[in-house]
This record gives sequence, C-alpha cells and structure tokens, in this order.
Amino acid sequence: MYLRYFGFSDHPFALTPDPGFLFLSPHHREALGHLVYGTGEHGGFVQLTGEVGTGKTTLIRALLEQDTPGVDVALCVNPRLTAVELLATICDELGVDYPQAQAGSLKTLVDHLNAHLLETHAAGRRTVLIIDEAQDLSPETLEQVRLLTNLETRKHKLLRIILVGQPELESLLSRPDLRQLAQRITARYHLRSFRADETRAYVQHRLMVAGGQAGLFTPGALKQVHRRSGGTPRLVNIICERALLGTYSLGAREVSAAIVKRAAQETQPGPVGRPLSETRPALVPLALILLTVSLAALAAATQWLPAERLAANVMGGAAPAEADEAQLTDAEKAAADTGLAQADDDAAASPDSGDAAAPADAPDAGHDAKPDDAATSTAGGQTTDTASPATETVVLPDLPEGNAEMAQLLRMWGVFGATVNARCNGMRIGDLRCLQDRGSFADLERYDRPALLELKQGKRTRQVLLSELGPERARIIAPGGVVEWPRSALARLWTGEYQVVWRLEASTRRIQQGSVGNSVVWLRRKLARAEGRDPDKEVGSPSPVFDEGLANSLRRFQVSNGLKPDGVVGARTMILLNLVDVSPNDGSPRLSAQETG
Repeated sequence: MYLRYFGFSDHPFALTPDPGFLFLSPHHREALGHLVYGTGEHGGFVQLTGEVGTGKTTLIRALLEQDTPGVDVALCVNPRLTAVELLATICDELGVDYPQAQAGSLKTLVDHLNAHLLETHAAGRRTVLIIDEAQDLSPETLEQVRLLTNLETRKHKLLRIILVGQPELESLLSRPDLRQLAQRITARYHLRSFRADETRAYVQHRLMVAGGQAGLFTPGALKQVHRRSGGTPRLVNIICERALLGTYSLGAREVSAAIVKRAAQETQPGPVGRPLSETRPALVPLALILLTVSLAALAAATQWLPAERLAANVMGGAAPAEADEAQLTDAEKAAADTGLAQADDDAAASPDSGDAAAPADAPDAGHDAKPDDAATSTAGGQTTDTASPATETVVLPDLPEGNAEMAQLLRMWGVFGATVNARCNGMRIGDLRCLQDRGSFADLERYDRPALLELKQGKRTRQVLLSELGPERARIIAPGGVVEWPRSALARLWTGEYQVVWRLEASTRRIQQGSVGNSVVWLRRKLARAEGRDPDKEVGSPSPVFDEGLANSLRRFQVSNGLKPDGVVGARTMILLNLVDVSPNDGSPRLSAQETG
C-alpha cells in the first residue's frame, strides 16, 4: 500500500526470513561464523540458540544461499517428529532411495543413509543436517540424533549436525539422560538481541535495501523502536511495519516517535491503543483518509509539476515522490516530530552502499566553477572564445525545456524499452543497478560512467544526461537534442546530485566481513589485480571467506580511490572494482569515451 508513497521497491519489514535483508551485527556475524564452521572440513556438532525472533532462521537461510561447493544440506524445519520420521525426512532431503515398504524400520533407514553418506564422502562431498526449532525435539528423537554422530569413517564424521533453537534447547540438553549428546557438541553460541545502536543501524539497513531513505525514521522514533522492541529483530519489524502504515495514512513524510509509540501499542500484547487513524479530528474511515491524502498529493502535483511530468505521472498511475509539506493538515503536522533524522553519511547516500567518499574528496565545484578557459556560451550551448583571460566570463546556458529520463541512460547500456518504476537506488534491471548520490566531477570521472545530473537555475530545476566529460567541455543529452557546454558552465548549474548506472558483477551487492562464497572469491581476484598481482598464478584456490587480511586489502583499495576505508564493498566500491583490469572496449559506456570540443 505504501511502497510507492515512500519509494520502496520491496517491503522493508516483512516477517519472512529473507537473506537479502540480512543485517550482520557483531553477534549475528559470529553466529553465522559458527554455522559456516559447522559445514566445514572439521565441523562436527554445533548448537545455536537465541530468543524468539532474534534472527536464527534468517541466518540459516543466509547459510543455505551461500555458495558452499561440495556440501549437501538436509534441513528439518518440523522437529515434532518421531525418530523414524526424522530419519525419513533426512533421507528425503538428501535424495536417498529406500524401500517404502520398510519406511517404518529404523535399521533400513539408517543402513541406506549410511551407504549414501559413504558414497558422498568418497566423492569428496560433505553432508550437513540442520534442525531448526530443535527445542521441540523429543528426548527419544534427540537420542537418535546422537546415534547419527556414530556414522563415521576411521578419520572423519560422515554427518555434520547443527541444532538451532530457543534457550529451552540448552535446558533440554542439560538433562542427565541426554548428557552423552551434550558432550558431543563441539561449538555453542547464543544469539543476543540488538543494542540500541544496532537497532538503529538495522532499521536504516532494511530501509536502504528496500530502496528507501535511511533517514525516514527520526532519531526519536528509532529510540522508541528499540525501547518498545527490546532490540528483538522480529518485534522491530512488526513495529516499523505498522509505523510506516500509520505515517502513510497521516500523509507525513517521516516516521515520528509519537507514531512509533502508537504502533507499538497496537501491535504488542497488553492494552490495545487507539488506531492511528483515530488521531484524526474525526473518526473517518481509513479508506477515506487514504483517498484524501491521494487527492492532496495530486493537487500538489498539479500545482507544481510541469505539464509533461504531470501527464506522465497521471498516465502511469504513480504516486508523487514527495508531498509538499504545505499540503499537510495541522493535525498531521502535530503527529510528526519536527526534526529530520540524521543518518550516517555513507548510509544516507545510497541504500546498498557500504562505502562513502572520503572527506578529502570533497566536491570540486570550487575548481570547476571557475572558467577553465576564457569562453562565452550562448543559449544553444555553442561557445566563442573571449579576447583576453583578464576579462573572461562565463555566460550560463539556459536550462532545457524538459528532463532527461532514466530510459535514456539505460539505452547507453544497451537496454531498450525498459519501464523504470522504482527510484534509482531500488532499480534492478538484469544485472544493472543504480546509485543516486551527491558529489563532484572528480567522483564522476573516477566512476567513468554517464550520469543523470540535476541542474538548477533560479527556481527552475532540470535533469540532463551527461554523456561525456572532458577537461574543458561536457556533452549533454537533453530532450531538445545533444549540446556541448563548457565544463565550468555546467559546474555552476549542477547541484551536485547525480545518478549513475553500474553493473553488478558479484553475486551480491554488499560484501563484508562474515560473507562467504563466490562474491568473496571475485573480490579477492579483483583486489589482487588492483595490487598488480595475477590471481591465476597464485598458489592454491582463493579462500571464499572474508577475513581480516581481505578487509585490509579492501581498505587500501578504498583509500587509493578516495573512498572512506570502511572495509565494506558497497555500490561505490563495486563501481570502481568493475574498472579494475577491464578493457576500454568491454561494452560499458564511458564518460571519458572521447574528447569533446
């Protein structure tokens, strides 16, 4: 309902365990490390516990989505099984054939499972059994789990086992009759809830992954989210989901502390608070409220948008990206906090970026705003040299009548006829992604990609497509055609806002400590080439685990490219990694394709 209103490409606080939204706090990173260890060469018997809603199942899903070659996984999500039913489930998960007529025989199932495990071990593969909600296993079934640990060769266990459950699992395993099983557990970890700062980062992370803005919740609202949820991720999701709906129904542009308090009262056990819709002066049905908000937004669009933009929005059925604050009623304004949330610089810049431009690379408008050469520009974009540098001036060109669109930029990447409904940071077209940010010409030259720029002249704002940028000249694509402007003139009109399209070469758009799989291997190879090494000539295969050594190499790369050395691969870092050891004729459009002028 509110996705288009806030510019989301997905629901940011859905309750399903989606690994795409995984947020790795230090505790969650360590918990995932224990799970990865359990699947490894020397993994044995691992126990992971945590309170309800702390993210255990999400970590399991994240583990299953990791690229772990040579590993077969049997996942049991319904532990209320007898010993025979558990064995049958394991065989079914692993594709083990057994006589259905003897499916009720423990010996038959164990014999066929053992034969399968011996075959996979001989083929160099490992087998892992993961049991979720393991606190619900009966003592008799747990005893059968213990017996499965006896399936082994002279040197290796044939079946690695991971038990995941609530704290009651620890109490269950402390029973005297299960002490043999408890003694075989080689690694234990208890997953804790978020601290206040982690709750704040978690909320902002999910907002950004969904294509929204990190500052949507005010600082006071984030404090209330943690206070009301206790830092439990599932409760955070429930409260935030309800708070977003309430904010939407009020027509507000940010989530306030008052809205979060009401959302918590409506979603948590205890006395039920009045619905958010009742904060209106009158008890108006929710549907009528939403209709009123929509009409107010449409009125704002009619008043302020150019005719061509208005027609496009109405015909496309799209909600306006922003509602004019003047359209809010007094009751709506009173319901929202007055302060805007201040997100981290690197988080606010891009929903999928884990990096930010270093302060030393501040916008070079101070340089570019000065005329590089004595030149005068006409309204059509043509220039004439002036007589003397002592009297040089820059006559700014008029802004074009219309706006360049994302579809024009995508055509430069070979994508034709694409319909873009999401905002830039939420755009996904094949392996193409979009970064919306604020920066300088130095940033654009570093990325070496065409960009959509926001220009402003007086009260007029336009969007143009910068297709080429040279030391002196810039080539602009606007609705009226292609024009060339002096770089200095463009610098004076540019607000610093830009959008660039980039290609997602790795299998994930965020790589950091705790990541495992092909994305980490891709990162290792890129960094090796950036440091002048040939990864194909190095001894052994690259490790798929993101360790501290890789983090240090990544930080060196970020420093050398003017980025904040946070050791996380986000959009900015990935754009620059894409340029490492790539032919200029790789088919991707370049901002420095040729000199203009």
